[in-house]
Amino acid sequence: LNKITAFLESIPFFHMDYLSIKDSVDQFRDIMLPQLDLRVEAANLSRFRRDFANEDQVTFPQPIHELTTADVLIESFVNGEPILNYLREHHTDEERQELATIGLETVMKMIFLHDFVHADLHPGNILVDRNTSKRGSPLRLNMIDCGLVVEMGEREHVNLTKILGAFIKRDGLSAGQLMVDTAKKCQATDRDVELFCQGIQNICDEDEQNNFLENVGDYLAEICFLACRHKVKLEAAFINAALACEIMEGIASSLYPSMEVQRIALPMVVKAELMHGLKGFKVPGLRS
Repeated sequence: LNKITAFLESIPFFHMDYLSIKDSVDQFRDIMLPQLDLRVEAANLSRFRRDFANEDQVTFPQPIHELTTADVLIESFVNGEPILNYLREHHTDEERQELATIGLETVMKMIFLHDFVHADLHPGNILVDRNTSKRGSPLRLNMIDCGLVVEMGEREHVNLTKILGAFIKRDGLSAGQLMVDTAKKCQATDRDVELFCQGIQNICDEDEQNNFLENVGDYLAEICFLACRHKVKLEAAFINAALACEIMEGIASSLYPSMEVQRIALPMVVKAELMHGLKGFKVPGLRS
């Protein structure tokens, strides 16, 4: 794959190098190879358990490090029901809405606050039980199979926070300029940059319902088209984070079609900006 993507990116007419396909393959390789050592997955589980230690409705299996080797992972047993079972009639709308909200909040925290994202969160890796140790036995998500993770590092996480934050706030001009400024490779002329940023602003303007994250898959296709056309190289971290949002949003919208993703995502963005000491952010709908 590395050779194929390198070849495709080398063809000038296609302009595919601006989609960071080779970078994405390299990142995928860097994620996959460590999975050959199951002690890495055990370490991932410990990190997730630490990140969500104070959450009553999200948990991860407990790895037994003393018994885990490179070839064998020993962890606590999770007895739960697949999350998509909650689409069946014997479960209530209230339960579905609760699970959708918990799941989306969890992924937003992974992306914006922890910079440690479960990269394989399909429905089969999310089991539901009840936390009987808490009053009322609330529903709880058990996230399993944590071998695939994405971790960006401080610089890329700051850049991602700025870019996705600008999108969520519908500031397309800033989002576009940030993509240009943080790109590792950019052969765009001043006119290309102007048209690219305006194209990103048009995407935000057309998003009348303020639901960028609800339709991030569709918008990502448009962003990739603009990047190729105007020679702006997209960062793999942005693409991977956007795809993670899309996967979890798809699960959440199946459970709770009228969910307002913006309401959940925006506070996470603001917290991330505060965490990184970013200045000048504005929260839509609030007066300064």
